[in-house]
Amino acid sequence: MPENSQAPRTADVPRNLKPYFLCFLRKGPQWDITQGHEDLMLLHLTFFRRQIEAGKMVMAGPVLEENDELRGICILRAENLQAARALADEDPAIQSGHLTVEVLPALLPSLDAVKVEYS
Repeated sequence: MPENSQAPRTADVPRNLKPYFLCFLRKGPQWDITQGHEDLMLLHLTFFRRQIEAGKMVMAGPVLEENDELRGICILRAENLQAARALADEDPAIQSGHLTVEVLPALLPSLDAVKVEYS
């Protein structure tokens, strides 16, 4: 180890880590196909709201950089990776092929206090 660094100490690791699943939403093969899918954004957002209200999704939001394939992210609560993937695959935007999703397990400080509000 370099002279100026110290080995990690237990006190340096957060005590309130919890398992979550990070979802990276990317442009899918149907990204540019809009005809016949005029209500897809409403369905996609409604799906997110229902999952947030059910406590299965912690938060979600778009990625604002227009030149990237990455279009959005969300954080899920699930028993395991298979359940998280199954939930993500229920999104109408994923089912239509407008988006694809990559789901990765993560340990993050507790997000129990995060609250998404709707009017």
